[in-house]
Amino acid sequence: MINLKRKNGGFTSIYRIEIENYKKIIKIYDQNAFTSFFRTNLNKYKLFYKSLNRIKISPNYKVLSNHIVEIDEIENEYHLTKKNLFSDNKKLKKFRDKIRRIQKIDKKTLEKNLVSEIKYYLKNKETPKIIGNNIKKLEKYINIYPQNKVCHGDIHFGNIIISKEKLYLLDWDYSLISCTGYEIAMFAYLEKLNPKEIKTLSEIFEISIKEIRHYYPVCILLDFLYQNVLFKNINKKLLNETTKFIEDIP
Repeated sequence: MINLKRKNGGFTSIYRIEIENYKKIIKIYDQNAFTSFFRTNLNKYKLFYKSLNRIKISPNYKVLSNHIVEIDEIENEYHLTKKNLFSDNKKLKKFRDKIRRIQKIDKKTLEKNLVSEIKYYLKNKETPKIIGNNIKKLEKYINIYPQNKVCHGDIHFGNIIISKEKLYLLDWDYSLISCTGYEIAMFAYLEKLNPKEIKTLSEIFEISIKEIRHYYPVCILLDFLYQNVLFKNINKKLLNETTKFIEDIP
């Protein structure tokens, strides 16, 4: 018997398939949003997913078609929480080590970087012109720190699970080439981390708070672009923050 439990995931629909002892997650991408604003096709990222499977920091992924991926379901899982992470130095080190393992993946398996990610969203006709008109300015800002590491790009506690004391990362839709500062900045932005928590991460990852803060407004920009496409509605607060950020870039 197959038990399909659908969950909306933004640009995707997610199903849990159960056939006796066979358990998988099937993720189906909305082809219209997928093609217009999001990605080209999943087949281009087969090598990336194979690399992920080899380093075992995530459930196994298998690309089934241009817009469908199959994911192994992990048993006995629970999601990591902010309290769990920042009160346990061992978990912090596990978290750091997982991020460092991601960074060892061959960059050639990905075509995306922060600038190309922004350009994807510019295909949306509703995107404010100030962003497209300043893409070279944004590119210069982004490239202040070397863009040479594979990043998950969407780390938040909903994407971190623990199973048998092993830490796994989920959802690689926003993986790209950038730097550790961006990776931590997006995590800090999505989880609204306080200055003390950001300082803890800067110390354990051995990167400056300055680098993390440098990419924080880029995270706001990407969130604005994502929401603008997904909800088809301008978030005025994010737009104001994004506009001020762009205007303040030297």
